[in-house]
Amino acid sequence: MKQKNKIYVIVGPTASGKSSLALRLARDIHGCIVNADSMQIYQDLQIISARPTVEEMEGIPHYLYGYADAYFQSSVMDWCERVKDLIPQVECPVFVGGTGMYISALIQGINHIPAVDPSVRQTVRDMPLDEVKAKVWACSATDPQRLRRALEVQLTTGKPLQYFQQQPRIRIIEADFEVIYLRPDRAWLYERCALRFHQMIAAGGVEEVAQLLTKHPTGGVLKAIGVPEVCSYLQGHISKEDMCCQAILSTRHYAKRQMTWFNHQIQAHQILTSSTQNVITL
Repeated sequence: MKQKNKIYVIVGPTASGKSSLALRLARDIHGCIVNADSMQIYQDLQIISARPTVEEMEGIPHYLYGYADAYFQSSVMDWCERVKDLIPQVECPVFVGGTGMYISALIQGINHIPAVDPSVRQTVRDMPLDEVKAKVWACSATDPQRLRRALEVQLTTGKPLQYFQQQPRIRIIEADFEVIYLRPDRAWLYERCALRFHQMIAAGGVEEVAQLLTKHPTGGVLKAIGVPEVCSYLQGHISKEDMCCQAILSTRHYAKRQMTWFNHQIQAHQILTSSTQNVITL
């Protein structure tokens, strides 16, 4: 009989077949699927983020997909709070995604960081990046979004972000996690990255991004793999062929980074090289 508190977590790089594996497993255990991908939370990126369509869900309940608008500033803490609220309401959840920080927070817990006042967030967002770098304390990050996040916390609490990151982690849910790592052959994966991007474009990916831009979004939604390249094409900076080449290269680089992260940061109970392999369901 299946353990009551067991939760399955399927991780792996983009385009590796995680969604199809999650469907098989959820069907076998009469469960549901919970999104652990930071880009599939956005309503406006169904195609470019490879968010499952209603048809692809095959009647299996899916949660935490497409709930955020183009202006939403996503965070690990926000996702964790949604997970915490969701879990008591569902049976046999199967988490699936490639966002390492979401997976880490789910399994290992998260550092509690006080909420930032919206007025502070806006003040920091309006600052030139050089000013942010000059004001932030004890932060080794180079990514602009992380630097701004560190300054937001600093201005809100009077303490550097590093202080909170060094505190003991808090578990958002108590469970026996079964981690399944989908790690296909790299050459096959890179071919899949290319094929899937071409399929996205054929399915209306350019039109989807064009519609997104009419909303003048900011933040995370614009960082989705493929979106910067499509934006450059729409703005007339590159050709359609260059758009595809650059986006496919970005996707492959992202997949490589994901595999490196999961290889070193997540202890998997099973490592599969194909989404068609059997998984333990008892």
